[in-house]
Amino acid sequence: MKRERPSLFAALLVSLLVNVLLRSQTAYWPRAGLFSAVVCAPLLAGVGWLFARSWRLAADPVYKLLFGALLVYTSVLELLRLWQLADRLYPGAVTLTSVCLLVVLPVVYLRRVSALSQTAYAVLCLLVLATVAMLASVLPRLCIVNLQTAALTQGDFLAAVRDQLTLYPEYLLPALWPEQDKRGRHTLLRLAAWALAFDVGMHLILELFYGAAMPLRIDPVHAAARCGALSIFNRLEWLQFILWVMAVTVKLALYLYALVRLLGGQNKAEDSAAGLDRFPLYPGGVWLLCAVLRKLDLDAALSLRNVLTWSFVGLTWIGGAAACLYRRLRRC
Repeated sequence: MKRERPSLFAALLVSLLVNVLLRSQTAYWPRAGLFSAVVCAPLLAGVGWLFARSWRLAADPVYKLLFGALLVYTSVLELLRLWQLADRLYPGAVTLTSVCLLVVLPVVYLRRVSALSQTAYAVLCLLVLATVAMLASVLPRLCIVNLQTAALTQGDFLAAVRDQLTLYPEYLLPALWPEQDKRGRHTLLRLAAWALAFDVGMHLILELFYGAAMPLRIDPVHAAARCGALSIFNRLEWLQFILWVMAVTVKLALYLYALVRLLGGQNKAEDSAAGLDRFPLYPGGVWLLCAVLRKLDLDAALSLRNVLTWSFVGLTWIGGAAACLYRRLRRC
């Protein structure tokens, strides 16, 4: 059944959850994030739904090229973020080329949608198990007294909203899926709700662990895991890194599937694999861009990606509204 109608919900969810785990610093206080998530989750789902409606009306080669460029740019940023994190944790042990090879080469297997779907479910289960293990490890060091009792300011709520309204390409990708029944009901709302709930939950755990020092910590999730009572992450750090690599691999495989559909794969069967004749262009181009942009300010680049994504969505909305208006005028 899965091979006939593969679901990519797990792949989308893994792609969003890994953003939380690879975060270099926390972004907001959990209390503010809890209140803002109630508003931001349906708002993100609404943005994705409206984008999908506009995409069906306004999709043309220019929009497809822009969307493809956005996905390639995001792929480069994900690889650079993983490499920079690995370089901070294990200085000099991991090169950019090795990270690119570790992440991109397994995508050869994940070119088929059924393989991507099944692998994503497996990685999602491993992420959940690793998170539970980390929570069990740091549980003795979680203190209620670390919760901040100071009154939240308007700036705290704005910081939470600004971070949670980061528009990742994953919220736009369901617009490319072949049929509505293959996407499932309320996919975007469930996706945004799970992603923001996980984000707020991790912020809460980190506040219980670090207290007022939480915003100052670098790579807080990994640092907390290494301080755990079980010390499992201290002894098995490379397994943790491999799990991160697997999650980013799922993300890039999802982007490759979207690129195939954008740049000429719309008429193929849903479970068909990306052709190996064109496949080297993706990892080769991504590796070349990573080599050129290796000294890029990643925080500024991620902020720019968010601006570009929102701008692309706005442009698509305008195109969809114009196409809808044109069709109605032709009928008159």
